[in-house]
Amino acid sequence: MTAPGPSPRAGGTEVGTSAQPSTPADRGRTVVLVEGELDLDTAQPLYQHLRRALDRSEGGLVLDFHGVGFCDCSGLNAVLRIRHRALAQGKTISIRAAGPAVERLLVMTRTRALFTPVGHTCPRTEVTPARVLGPPA
Repeated sequence: MTAPGPSPRAGGTEVGTSAQPSTPADRGRTVVLVEGELDLDTAQPLYQHLRRALDRSEGGLVLDFHGVGFCDCSGLNAVLRIRHRALAQGKTISIRAAGPAVERLLVMTRTRALFTPVGHTCPRTEVTPARVLGPPA
């Protein structure tokens, strides 16, 4: 497992890991706490930290983005890349908490369901198909 504690600040983002699971579903998974901003400047350091934590974990990662005030597509891409790596290792990545910026990005990109915690389901949103207007058939 990884040693608890934050990593050095990199571009306004602080990442810390904990080997202590918060729920029984998190057992064997490393909890990663992320605070600050996730953008082009911080995406690569975030990915590197998550990669190290994932490689040391038994079952995957539980991400806590509650303290993230800003997240752009670069930050999301880093998380999607680590998910891809986890799947290749037979591990999982879930997000147990997300601030409004992260949650909004996950919903807008329709990627939230990819990070549903084990044993939980996301509420299904009804999607109404768009109608194409044109000449009557």
